[in-house]
Amino acid sequence: MRLITLLREETDFIDLVGRRPTIPLKEYVIEQFAEAPGGTVFYFDLSEVREVNGSGIHEVIIKPMEWLNENYKTHNKFLVIKNLSEDFDHYYNILLTCNEEKIAVIAESNGKHLVIGAKVGDALREVLDIVYERKLVSAREISEALDKKHTLISTHLVKLYEMRLVNRQEDFLLEGGRQFAYSSLF
Repeated sequence: MRLITLLREETDFIDLVGRRPTIPLKEYVIEQFAEAPGGTVFYFDLSEVREVNGSGIHEVIIKPMEWLNENYKTHNKFLVIKNLSEDFDHYYNILLTCNEEKIAVIAESNGKHLVIGAKVGDALREVLDIVYERKLVSAREISEALDKKHTLISTHLVKLYEMRLVNRQEDFLLEGGRQFAYSSLF
């Protein structure tokens, strides 16, 4: 994973409060996304961040996630959030803003995945949980584990991939054809 530091100066922390002060940071983040090679998994270390509000989250997390979602076909890249702070209500503010904007983002908390945003309903979350539990899995394996139709699981996995919550790779089968394998981002 590749860290995008949110600190722009020689300081110990940054506040993501307000739209105007965070616009240059958003532009920097999107520039980092655009320049990196395909398949790069970026992460924000929120231990660098103290105060946050919806406007700051919108500029620094939501708009970059929207850019990733819109450009996934040409820029196969991902974003993970790490070190959410309860003291500074990171999760709460990110959740509210994600729900408002209908965006989801994946976070790593104590080595486990945490999806933030209501856009991921129970059915998608069930599939996502298996991908993160197994680390690398096919639609067929998930459909067998959940006893659900392969086409339904494939549709869910494509949606999670387009939302930038899981990665995928194409495997060519010896008997002909292809199969996608889906993997967790960490």
